[in-house]
Amino acid sequence: MNNIEILNLCTYFIIYSFLGWVMESLLKTWIQKKPVNSGFLYGPFCPIYGFGAIIMLLFLDRFKNNIIVLFLIAFLVLSIWEYIVGWLLEKIFHTKYWDYTEIKYNIHGRVCLMNSLFWGFLGVVFTKYMHPIIEAKIAQIPNQILVFITSTTLLVMFIDTIISAIKVINIRKHIEKLKDITNMIKEKLEEKDRSIVTVSKENVQEIIDDLKYKQTKLKRKLLRQTNRLKKAFPSIKSDAFEKLNEFVKEKKENVKKGKIKGE
Repeated sequence: MNNIEILNLCTYFIIYSFLGWVMESLLKTWIQKKPVNSGFLYGPFCPIYGFGAIIMLLFLDRFKNNIIVLFLIAFLVLSIWEYIVGWLLEKIFHTKYWDYTEIKYNIHGRVCLMNSLFWGFLGVVFTKYMHPIIEAKIAQIPNQILVFITSTTLLVMFIDTIISAIKVINIRKHIEKLKDITNMIKEKLEEKDRSIVTVSKENVQEIIDDLKYKQTKLKRKLLRQTNRLKKAFPSIKSDAFEKLNEFVKEKKENVKKGKIKGE
């Protein structure tokens, strides 16, 4: 594989990552009746579709003259790819970003027959009709311009991936910190109730106010991060998310009981 072929593959990866993001975002926007930035990244890219496109280019092109074989190979290869990506995300981030458990004929909730049929159909459309048009358009762009645009976009995607991964990893840490702050507030409230000297009570109250400010700030940050992911992946499942839901529920119950004042 020469440098031009590598450059073209990188360009195709970017284009189909973007088109995949457009497709998913429009679909989820229609389903949820509100704008949705789909995908793991903050930017307008879904790399799973970019890699999927490269896989199709490498595996399916030789079968483009036989639609049935093309459909079956796309069905199989892209289903395996989706399963591997789902498994990797679960192992790395301890989060299930999509779950087909409720859909018939699924394998561990990572792939299902309905989606696999879609992959087969997409493989046919992509290989026979869509990619030839994209390929012809890319061939018209001078290599120097293509190198600049592709390398710059790949760098942006790489930085976005690092930032997104760090923020997802930090969700778990922030939730533990939030629980610690909540427990400290409870302890200080009990300490304040036991205090007799007014000055001591005032000092404890200052500490409580400071802790509540940190608690509110951290909770809002967590809710923004988790809400974005929940919009992008409606069936997302994670023990960290469950802990946050438990915390929010416990906080509401404590507010009702008068143990902690509402914000």
